[in-house]
Amino acid sequence: MNIDRSACEALHIRKKFAIREGPAGESMKKTDLIPMQSQSADARSTLDVGRNLKALRRDRDVSLSRAAAACSVSAATLSRIENGRLSPTFDVISKICDGFGVGLRDLLGNSQRSDLGGWSALTKAGTGRTIETPQYRFELLCDDALAKPFLVFRADILCRTIEEYGPLQSHSGQEQIVVQTGRVEVWVEQYKPRLLDAGDSIAFDSRLGHAVLTVGHDGPAKVVWICDSQETV
Repeated sequence: MNIDRSACEALHIRKKFAIREGPAGESMKKTDLIPMQSQSADARSTLDVGRNLKALRRDRDVSLSRAAAACSVSAATLSRIENGRLSPTFDVISKICDGFGVGLRDLLGNSQRSDLGGWSALTKAGTGRTIETPQYRFELLCDDALAKPFLVFRADILCRTIEEYGPLQSHSGQEQIVVQTGRVEVWVEQYKPRLLDAGDSIAFDSRLGHAVLTVGHDGPAKVVWICDSQETV
């Protein structure tokens, strides 16, 4: 079943996670979901994905089972997200965007749009909308400019070992990281891990598996992260 794809950009972020058995023997990815109580109040208030997902699905008259098949996410998972019982990881958000053919901003509920040829956007420090995953805490920067062909995040790097991080991520597109504070170790498939200090930068093909880890014990390293926001065929 194919859900009609919109003209909006789709953000494709792919991860592979270990499988465990969920309720009633249902297969569920163990890091698909973060309990709502584990996220900050700011994250909950800025990430009302469930309400927007339900509206998107109903507008298209798509059942939970059909949406689940299109998004490669279980119907039980989608139901829990829609009812506010659990908040999705960034991976699951991206799969939903992919399945419905919408962009990240559409699912997060930012409907500001302009057809003007010239545009500008501003995010004051600490005011960007937040997405938290087991690996990263992202703050979206200037995401109200839908004409922008890239996405920029300020990110805290939460994991310190590759074992804690889990399998490398891979997805279509390209990305670049600029270290702001602390030291990070960047893993990119086919390359040896590389250490980056504040001011250092790395760019890579997102189709290669990759991970970013904090090095040291002075709190999470902080980076600016730039990636494609356009759908790649």
